[in-house]
Amino acid sequence: MKTRRSLSTAVLWLVGGAVAGLLAAATPAYAQVTASSTFSVPVSVTLVTPIESVACTGPLKVSAVTVRDPIMPPSVVFSFDSRGLSCVGQTSKIAYINSGQANLTRPLVPVDVIETTFAYYQDVPGGYLKARTAVATLNVSYNTTTGALASATGSIKTF
Repeated sequence: MKTRRSLSTAVLWLVGGAVAGLLAAATPAYAQVTASSTFSVPVSVTLVTPIESVACTGPLKVSAVTVRDPIMPPSVVFSFDSRGLSCVGQTSKIAYINSGQANLTRPLVPVDVIETTFAYYQDVPGGYLKARTAVATLNVSYNTTTGALASATGSIKTF
């Protein structure tokens, strides 16, 4: 029994030492966040569907985090959120909700056009079964020296 206990202790020490060695040898992350920006883009649009026209107003929230890495070109982690839109069917007067969220990694360039799709549907039981698709087009510009988002405009249309 004594041999088994000392063998278990020795194995435990070896495994613990190996894990500690791996953690100590891990290379540091060199990528650095250099700028973080947020914009709220006001939108007012009517989405035309085969069922009815849907009027949407409210903000598209966009944010950008610029990341610089010594081995890679600078990039932007871009986030889009349209869930703040208030949408109502013009005939039915039923509220619509949407799933509009996206996270994209893009190269840091002075001007960029970003397109992303999202679903919108009536806020009723089973409404998601009849979801429609919309396309958000975002025109953004960056200060490439600081990495900050300088401006953002956007539009939405049916897909």
